[in-house]
Amino acid sequence: MKPTQQFDFVQNQTQVQKFTLTQGMRQSILMLQLDALDLIDYLKNVSLENPLLEVRTHLAPPAAPGAPAAEQPLADTHQSLFEYLLTQAQLTMRDTPLRTLVIYLVQQLDPRGYLPLSDAEIQKELGIDAITLADAKTLLQRLDPPGVGAHDLQECLYLQAEQDPDPIPDGVLALLQEHFDDLVAHRYQPIKQALGLDDAGLTACLHYVQTLSADPGLAYNHTPVEFVVPELTVTVRDGKASLKLNRRGQAELIFAQATYDELKATADAEAREYLQAKKEQFRALEYALQRRENTLTTIGREIVRRQFAYFENPQQPLAPLLLRDIAQTLQIAESTVSRAINGKYLQTDFGVFPLKMFFSRYAPAVATEAAHSTDQLIKALKQLVAAEDSKHPLSDEALAKQLAAAHFAVARRTVAKYRQKAGIAPAHARKQP
Repeated sequence: MKPTQQFDFVQNQTQVQKFTLTQGMRQSILMLQLDALDLIDYLKNVSLENPLLEVRTHLAPPAAPGAPAAEQPLADTHQSLFEYLLTQAQLTMRDTPLRTLVIYLVQQLDPRGYLPLSDAEIQKELGIDAITLADAKTLLQRLDPPGVGAHDLQECLYLQAEQDPDPIPDGVLALLQEHFDDLVAHRYQPIKQALGLDDAGLTACLHYVQTLSADPGLAYNHTPVEFVVPELTVTVRDGKASLKLNRRGQAELIFAQATYDELKATADAEAREYLQAKKEQFRALEYALQRRENTLTTIGREIVRRQFAYFENPQQPLAPLLLRDIAQTLQIAESTVSRAINGKYLQTDFGVFPLKMFFSRYAPAVATEAAHSTDQLIKALKQLVAAEDSKHPLSDEALAKQLAAAHFAVARRTVAKYRQKAGIAPAHARKQP
């Protein structure tokens, strides 16, 4: 009888261990793919059934408009950026040719809220004068969200600061308008000298700029979320990047040791077994949470390493990067990378961005040359058009040949596709008398 009991006991133990392992794997996968806020909700729900588990959070109360980007409420994303701006234009402007022009400009915006067409291109395409265009752009740039309708990052940040209804630090507007290159390059001493700022004044300006959004249209091109909580922060100083996990946005698990000791001392055998199961559940959650943080940080560091040029100077295009590149380097599954970046945000010196944004598709390239991203292809395309003879603009075929010389192996149809994506008119529309 005893051998039979011993055999049954060992068999039951083996089954429990196998079940726990399976549940642990599933739990790790689930926790990895949840964003910071959903993870907190998940852990709090688990804690309702575990008297030994307390979930501590470090999130600030809901931020007001203009609050730091670390926890910033997003707009209602049921509307697209185009729909939101169109509604404002129709409700605030009379039905005039100028409003029609504003709506045209809205239609040209990219998903980030930027206006990729130059003023010269718009004037040429529509046959309007500079004053009319300036009036329309002013109306567009006064719409919400602030910063929309800018041609580049510098103008985007300046518009937000200029329109801020609250007091802003002295020197911010001059910093963004006249010393932006120094700001991006972290050359702070020339800024202090030119603007007459002391260390405290410069710090106030830098902190304020960090609250501005580099992508004002971003909130209107994602699924609705209540707050953006960046889980990672990257800073670049003296040519070196540093990435850290934002503890303020993370959940912390606390084991109720006093409760465990008290209940264990007075409990019967069945209750002690229950307590042990809840203690093991806490340990499994603690391990899964640590694993999530390690995975997210490791992937974040690799993204920063691959896209270092962009973090050092956001005017640079993104380098080509795919999920499989990260997966192969770190020797993990592509699905792990996908889950880790899903809904996760990274805070930089110039804004908060989803991790997914830093992945850029490879553009066709000559096999013997280094690969390029589509962002780099578009940049090269814009440079060729900017340098062309306006009386004899380059056809798509000619652009394809010149791009091939720059190691982009693209067909004419591909050139046409990316030309349209970049907001560049066809050759006949670019021709000047």
